[in-house]
Amino acid sequence: MDLSSLSNITNAATALSNLILVSPQKTIGYQPQSPPSKNGQQQQQPPSILFHYEGEQTALLESDITDHFVEDNTAIQDQIALKPEIITTHGFIGELNNVTPRSLELVKELADKLTVIDAYTPTLSETALLAYNEAFFLYQNAINVKNAAVAAWSSINGDGGEAVIGASGIVSAPQNQTKQQIAFQQFYGYWRNRTLFTVQTPWAVFQNVAIKTLRAIQDAETRMITDFEVAFKMIRFSTTQTTPPPVFAGRGAAQAGGVTDQGTQTPPESSVDFGASIQAIA
Repeated sequence: MDLSSLSNITNAATALSNLILVSPQKTIGYQPQSPPSKNGQQQQQPPSILFHYEGEQTALLESDITDHFVEDNTAIQDQIALKPEIITTHGFIGELNNVTPRSLELVKELADKLTVIDAYTPTLSETALLAYNEAFFLYQNAINVKNAAVAAWSSINGDGGEAVIGASGIVSAPQNQTKQQIAFQQFYGYWRNRTLFTVQTPWAVFQNVAIKTLRAIQDAETRMITDFEVAFKMIRFSTTQTTPPPVFAGRGAAQAGGVTDQGTQTPPESSVDFGASIQAIA
């Protein structure tokens, strides 16, 4: 049996399956929802928040089920109340990372997927990898130069330090901010404004969730990484529906009744003179 043809078919199938995956997979992350404007139009959504590294994620679905004890001392469960969904996630923000910038995401994905078809187009694959590595290197150098310039200017003008948060929210935020500080201030501002989020999880995309709790943890061993523990809670809005009752009763039935013709009736004349009665009273 000639296995060479089978090997060629297998390589072709593997290459084609990976070529299909070259199409970018959109990552929503943690997308703040913009409220509608006064004229009813939806405003432009702010940029989503993406962690440098995703940690553990959980989805909690919980119900309240009643227990009513009856005469024979057994419990009857006849009410089920569904609590709002709780989404909990861990994310890490680091000062030094190898996260692909937004402008190079497509190039990175193409370079990763094209490595599978080296047997067919090795030059193209190597060129894609070299192009991405060079672009990422130049991007990192540009960012480092920019951060160094901002830090030097801030130190000269006394604009360094941390943001100041008061009773009314963020009072001041200097320009020389670390990635950890920027991420915390973004979450703080959205929590302060009660902003709703669209959150992407490994299982589904949850809409209309708000920040329930947020813990920013910096390990004792390093100052370069912050662990964010964020819990989102589903927000359910009440609606009002007005429907006429199908059956009227009591006063409602009397008011809702139709007009009835009782005929014509002439009252009898009174034997008492109205004028004489008034004079007798006076």
